[in-house]
Amino acid sequence: MPQLTFELPDTVVVTGASSGLGHELCSLLVEAGVATVGVDLAAAQDNLAALAGCCHVAGDVAGEATWEKVVARLRSSGAKRIGLVTSAAILDVGTILEATPAIMSRALNVNIVGTALAIKFLLPLMIEAHDGTIVVVASVNATLAEQQLGIYNATKAAVR
Repeated sequence: MPQLTFELPDTVVVTGASSGLGHELCSLLVEAGVATVGVDLAAAQDNLAALAGCCHVAGDVAGEATWEKVVARLRSSGAKRIGLVTSAAILDVGTILEATPAIMSRALNVNIVGTALAIKFLLPLMIEAHDGTIVVVASVNATLAEQQLGIYNATKAAVR
């Protein structure tokens, strides 16, 4: 019977690390022995911050300064095989008639700009190392639009 095996990167950067999918991924990666850099505007949760092999970079994923901090941390750690999981997302419920420019901008910045900046800043490190893995988290909503999630649906379609 064929067997499927794969190697995880030495270090994985995970956006949206303070809650939901991002938090769970950080926990699982650290448990698997992978050094993890969690990126989130919110502070790291105590149970995640206490894990050996996990560090937190506080900042906006849509801000270049955040990614400069992440790259500096990766360079100082000597990480060779780097992975990236972009799981940070904003999901506001409401009709398009209720959406304000502020709501739209926030979702576009986190869901699209944050994803693009993460790739822009980490890809050069991956190219230097001739190795790297990127997992961009979209959603079924990228294809099958759900009611009252018009902005989220559009941003996840853009990510996809």
